[in-house]
Amino acid sequence: MAMRGWLSFALTATALACLAPGLAGCDEPAVAKATEAAKPDVGVVTVKPQPRAIVRELPGRIAPIRVADVRPRVSGIITARKFQQGGEVQAGDTLYQIDPRPFEVDLQAAEAALAKAEAARDQAELQAKRVAMLAHEQAASRAANEAAASTSRQASAEVAARQAEVARAKLNLEYATIRAPISGRIGAALVTEGALVVQNDSTSLATIQQLDKVYADFTQPVAEMVRLRRAFESGELDQIAADAVRAHLVLDDGTVYPLHGKLLFSEARSTPTPAK
Repeated sequence: MAMRGWLSFALTATALACLAPGLAGCDEPAVAKATEAAKPDVGVVTVKPQPRAIVRELPGRIAPIRVADVRPRVSGIITARKFQQGGEVQAGDTLYQIDPRPFEVDLQAAEAALAKAEAARDQAELQAKRVAMLAHEQAASRAANEAAASTSRQASAEVAARQAEVARAKLNLEYATIRAPISGRIGAALVTEGALVVQNDSTSLATIQQLDKVYADFTQPVAEMVRLRRAFESGELDQIAADAVRAHLVLDDGTVYPLHGKLLFSEARSTPTPAK
């Protein structure tokens, strides 16, 4: 029994010893193929310097490029409104009409006073010429000649003053028609027909905004602005061109406005801290 068990063990060991070389010989081609498949592909990349855009998203608000408050330049009663609220107006369009009759009367009175002053001037000039002729012939005193010349000059000055009054009366009559100072979109009418407006009143009659071009006002932290300026000065950042600083508007819903703008200027503002 002991002899049979040993022979069985010996035969088993011999069989395993004979199988081991066979197994090693079968795995060598597979290992070689796996080694060839694991070789990495090598590529060549040429590194070139190129500019990189710096983008900053900042909150801001849109402001019209020009705003004009329409105010009366003479006092009077509004008789008509000539514009459509919320519509487009052009510079020089009639917006309101103030009752022009008082200003027409003032103009007529000023023109009459001017005519009277011109008649007095003509009379004074003729008198001055007569007295000067008589003084030349020694038929009038030197004092009378000087008085006549002085009266003629005063009459001329009176004419100039009356001419100024006529010009002022014409200007007031023109101001009775309130016109648009700029082109743009006009807002609501703040007065109606029959309202009394006062010259140089702080209350505006309407507001016109020019919106064909707009400003975008936005704020940026001072630390970031200083950091960018120092990067430009040190050469770390280069400005490609004078108009390379562009601005794009992103609306509240995330839509990008199709037209782009440019950065006009930047300024630093300080907010005073209340004393404790």
